[in-house]
Amino acid sequence: MNEQSSANSIQLSQQVNESRQLNYVSLNGSIYILGDFDRKSMNELIGHISNMIQELPITPKYTAKGTITSPYDTTGIKNPIIDIYIDSNGGDTNMLRDISALLNIAKSRGAIIRTTVLSRAYSCGSMLAIQGTPGFRIMSTDATHMIHFGSINMLAQSEQMLDHLAAHNKEIKKQTHSKYAIYTKLPKKEIQRLTTTEGEFLNAQKCLEYGLCDWLIGENGVLTGRTR
Repeated sequence: MNEQSSANSIQLSQQVNESRQLNYVSLNGSIYILGDFDRKSMNELIGHISNMIQELPITPKYTAKGTITSPYDTTGIKNPIIDIYIDSNGGDTNMLRDISALLNIAKSRGAIIRTTVLSRAYSCGSMLAIQGTPGFRIMSTDATHMIHFGSINMLAQSEQMLDHLAAHNKEIKKQTHSKYAIYTKLPKKEIQRLTTTEGEFLNAQKCLEYGLCDWLIGENGVLTGRTR
C-alpha cells in the first residue's frame, strides 16, 4: 500500500457481526451490507461505524475541486474514505436513519463516503446508496435500485393514537421524498410515483440517468460516468 492509499484508508481490524446473521462485514474501513437492515445485526454495525468515526482524523469537509474523472482516483485528496458496499433488500428504516446520521457525522469530519451497489439496493439499501458523497456513488452495470415507501405498523388503541400514527407516517414519507430530491435528479412526480408503486426496478443505466449513482462499473473494470 502506497503512502497516499494509506492516508486515505482507515485501518481497523476485521469485524464480523456476532449475531451470526451475516448481514454485514466491517473490514479495514470498508463496510459490506449483505442482507437486511434488521435490528440485531444492524445495531452491531452501528457500534462499529461509531468506533470507525472516532478513528477518523479531522480534516476540512470534502468539496470537489473540478471534474471527478474517477471515483477511485484520490490524487491530491487527503480526506479519509469510507467504502460501503451494498447488496440489500432493505429493512428497518430506523436502522437506516441511525447509519445515515453517523455517516453525516463522518462527512462533517471530512470523510468521503464511497458507496457501491453490487447487486440490489432496495428500499433502505437504495436510500443508503444515494447518500454517498456526490461523485463517489458507484453501481455495477448488473445492479438495480428499487424505491418504495415501505410500511409502518399502525397498532392504534384509540382514534387519537391512530391520528398520531398517521401524522408520523406522513412525516416519514416526507423525509423519504426529501432524500431523493436532495441526492438525485428524480423529478418530484417520479419520486411520488416510485414510492407508491411496488416492485418497479430501476436498472443501472436508468439510475445513472436519474442521478441515483455517478458511475457504472462494468466488464474489465470499465467506468461510465454521468454527463455533468
